[in-house]
This record gives sequence, C-alpha cells and structure tokens, in this order.
Amino acid sequence: MGVITVSSSFGSGGSVVASRLADRLGWSLHNRAIPEEVASRLSVPLDAAVAHDEASDTRIGQLLARFSVHLASQAPGIIPPETFLDPAAFRENSESIIRRIADAGNTVIVGRAGAIALHGFPGALHVRFDGSRESRILQAAAALGLTTDEAAKRLATTDRARSLYVKQFYGRDWADPSLYHMVLDSTELSLDSCVEIVLAALEGGRQVSRHRLA
Repeated sequence: MGVITVSSSFGSGGSVVASRLADRLGWSLHNRAIPEEVASRLSVPLDAAVAHDEASDTRIGQLLARFSVHLASQAPGIIPPETFLDPAAFRENSESIIRRIADAGNTVIVGRAGAIALHGFPGALHVRFDGSRESRILQAAAALGLTTDEAAKRLATTDRARSLYVKQFYGRDWADPSLYHMVLDSTELSLDSCVEIVLAALEGGRQVSRHRLA
C-alpha cells in the first residue's frame, strides 16, 4: 500500500513522470479524474460556472470557474449557488475524494494540493517537480509543439491558477518546499531519471517504516 502525490509547475513534465510512475508500479493514476469527480459531486457544470464567473467579481467564483474549465471539461450537473458562496464546501468535497482514493492505496495523485490534503497520511510520499521559468517554457514548447511565446502564455496562466488554488483554499504557497518530501528540477534531470529517483525514495521510505516496526 502506498500513495505518491505530485505537484508540478507548467512545463516541468510532472504529469508525464506521474504517469510513468503509475505504470512502473502498477498503481492507479488520478489526475483529471479528481476534479471531474469533484465537479460531479457538487453538480457544477462548466457552462454555468463560466456564466457565473462572468457575472461575478468574487475571486472564488473566478477561481472555481477557471479550474472547472481547465480540469473538468466534461463534468455534468446543475450548479448550486452556495458553491460559490462557500469555498469550504468545495474544499471539503475535494479532500474527501482525495482521502478516499488514498485510503484505497497504491495510487499516484496529481495536483489538487494533494500534499496538503494528505499531510501526515501514512505511507504517502509528496513530490514536486519544477524548474526555471525559461527551462520550463522550452520544455513545454518542445513537448506540446508550441512556440515559445505560446508556451510562455500558457505557463503564466496555468501556474497562476494552480498557485491561487492552493493559496485560496489552504493559505499556503504551492512552491513551499516544506510541503514536500522532495523537490526535483525536472528540466535539468531527465524525466526518466526523475522516475527512478522517486522510486528509490519510495523504497527508502518503506525500508524506514519496516525498520521502525521491527
């Protein structure tokens, strides 16, 4: 039984590493499925979220709409107005889903402030992938077939949204290294090397746990 949470800035390749980790371990991977299920649980449809965002100047309304559009492109349902008035409800539903996935074990969870939501969770390894802005722009452009200007724009938008999500719901800086067991520059290290490093850390954690139980 084990859990790896992955936080990544745009262009760092964190989602690719997460997918490769899940494949190597034979674990489940939860990325887009988490926000889609949150949206479904809260019955938040994207068209209503966007309409609400355009009519509202509240920061939480804008943030939820942006994340719904970015991460839950097929979520069905009807939006309850209180969702935008009570961010605690959104956070509570998000965390309950993340914890349920973690309780099932043997899973890699990407995003959604997993390292914070699962702080202290037994056997969880919290990892962040990052790199300099310039390196991430180049890496994203190459991986996604973008121009550097296009990659720079997507980096600015995506990083800001992810950062605001963590700040809005948890009052934390998503780049704070104290939230994670390790932070890797995945623009200087190859993505395959990052996979091996995380696997080694996971095994090291298991050995420490076995030693403590002995």
